[in-house]
Amino acid sequence: MSTYGAILGASIGVILLCLVVVVACYVLYAVSHMKALKALGYKNAWLAWIPYGVFYACADAAAEGEGEKVKLFGSLELPAMVFKLWWILPVALLFIPVNGTVENVITIVLNVVFLGCSYAKMYAKLEGKQESETQAIGCVSGLIPIIAVVKFLSYKGNN
Repeated sequence: MSTYGAILGASIGVILLCLVVVVACYVLYAVSHMKALKALGYKNAWLAWIPYGVFYACADAAAEGEGEKVKLFGSLELPAMVFKLWWILPVALLFIPVNGTVENVITIVLNVVFLGCSYAKMYAKLEGKQESETQAIGCVSGLIPIIAVVKFLSYKGNN
């Protein structure tokens, strides 16, 4: 067997292993968010399996009962539709030729603000707390989504 064949075989093995890890992470993320959305009584919890649908579902479930305006972190009011469709801007930036660093910074800021606020509202509803008590962990979860996955999977359902 040639060294090229061995290298090719090892490369394919590494690629397949990476693919298995990526699929496992995706399934874990979707299952955890679906569990949280169901616990909140959200009727379209299946949106957790759609890549950007999960952002809409989390924002929609978090904004439920707030009317036409949604308060971000108790101060800034935005129309509910802007809060639910915030994820369109990072997707649009993929098609606009901007500096990658600028695009990444904008995406991180939007994740911390909008996804973090969604998580804070969801945590407050799930844990029976005030939103102000869950804002910090919500923002951190917007930056590091594995925190939301762990919190949602560990949720027992006893409000």
